[in-house]
Amino acid sequence: MNEADIAASIERLMRRVDYYLHCELDEEYDHDRPDSARVQLEAALRQELLRAGAIAMMSAAVSTASDRNDAEGDKSIA
Repeated sequence: MNEADIAASIERLMRRVDYYLHCELDEEYDHDRPDSARVQLEAALRQELLRAGAIAMMSAAVSTASDRNDAEGDKSIA
């Protein structure tokens, strides 16, 4: 993940955190909703972790393919 991807992930998560904290800290808020806010926050965390994992897997696959192509190119030149 590059810096822009990380910043975007953090921003998405912080929106969920802000909502969750609002539900927990607002004394007048209906306290049935913090549970749903917590579920949404957990889902957002899972989604971002899965996204980061998918990006890492794709980066590794591209890097491996690139390394393999470079090695094959070196053999064809020799």
